[in-house]
Amino acid sequence: MPNQSARKASKNQSTPEHFLSEFPQPIQHLSQQLRLLVKQTIPNVIERVYLGWRLIGYRIIEKRREVYFGFIFPKPEQVLLGFEYGILLSNPHHLLEGDGKQVRYVIVGRPGDIRPAEFAELIREAARIALMPKEIKTRLLLERDAILDAQTRGLIREGS
Repeated sequence: MPNQSARKASKNQSTPEHFLSEFPQPIQHLSQQLRLLVKQTIPNVIERVYLGWRLIGYRIIEKRREVYFGFIFPKPEQVLLGFEYGILLSNPHHLLEGDGKQVRYVIVGRPGDIRPAEFAELIREAARIALMPKEIKTRLLLERDAILDAQTRGLIREGS
């Protein structure tokens, strides 16, 4: 008979398929399409269910470290394809949403919302940024904040 810590560990482990089975079929299908796109874009990706966050998270491996860079967050009527450092993504196709300090996401509500080439660009860039040293990410975030502040105060126009 497994001890309590072994039962707790197995309870906290969930496959993406099992996790997604709790959602309506259309959401499962969208999530599976996004999972495949992430795995095709980043072949050495580590995929893990985070039950506490109710999402499937993605980590990239470089040398001996794993770095979290994105997630698939299924909801009852849509799926979010999210990026940990999304605020730093170039977003040339204006797909990203969110107004937090760091995370950005794409909302997918139906199969036609999935844009493989554009999403793959975001996934690759998100993984690249996540692998940057913390000091560089911090500097980029501070620069981004200064630009947004200047835009808010009317000192520069958006896109400058």
